[in-house]
Amino acid sequence: MRRNIILLFTALLAFNLSFAQNKFESVMNSKKLGVSYKNVKSKDKEDFYQQYFWLTKVDELQAYPHLKEIKPRVLYSFVKEIMPQIPTKTLTKENKKFRDDAELSLDQYFKNKDWTNPVMALNLLTYVDPQNEKYFSVVKPESVVTMLPKKLYSFTSENQKTQEQKIYYMWIDEDEYKIVDIVPDPKKNEVFYSELKTILPNYSFPNFVPESARMGDKKVKSDADYYYITAFQVGNDNIVYKTLSFEDYIFVRYKKDGGPWTDVEHRDKKY
Repeated sequence: MRRNIILLFTALLAFNLSFAQNKFESVMNSKKLGVSYKNVKSKDKEDFYQQYFWLTKVDELQAYPHLKEIKPRVLYSFVKEIMPQIPTKTLTKENKKFRDDAELSLDQYFKNKDWTNPVMALNLLTYVDPQNEKYFSVVKPESVVTMLPKKLYSFTSENQKTQEQKIYYMWIDEDEYKIVDIVPDPKKNEVFYSELKTILPNYSFPNFVPESARMGDKKVKSDADYYYITAFQVGNDNIVYKTLSFEDYIFVRYKKDGGPWTDVEHRDKKY
């Protein structure tokens, strides 16, 4: 099965909690959103049903014991990333008709507060993806990994149609949730790759979640805010590298031919 680490680090994919892209994004509880249906205007139903769909997916993930400690907002961000909203204006005439029909059905279920009806769930899926072509990817609950509590998470999505998997990494920087790439971009990290090629000329980043991630030394002010990443080891070589912003990276340590860890940076303190 092919695994690809998605290459993403862009402000377009980052969102700040103070700026709601969906009119109902501030509501993070599906039941609370459901009971507010009676106050929803017709022009806002597209955002309303989309948000409700995302929240039901969050509810499904939270049902897994090992994910209970992860904030709903983090799981919500995962779901939104792999299931982006499909605006009505982008649909074909036929698919707009599917959405309209699904909305009529959903209106009745929500008026009657019949949120657990399996037929309602099918209509909801038809509404958010009337073309039945976009929402093949699902978050694999067992793949959600807390790399650094409240700071860094990884999760894998699987396309149920092609079985292709993608690994995403989410960095939480204060109130911002950003999908980041933990593999240094060669165009922005020429020094990093120059050192790596000199020391380990045949090294390539494995397409697996790293072995570990940790913060820098709190006792050293210049190091405390760095994120240290130990790559997943394949074979006898491995590396440790660090970053402040998941954009610019510094090569820190390496292990060659099964030997001991050796520092790349010349300084007194060992990492």
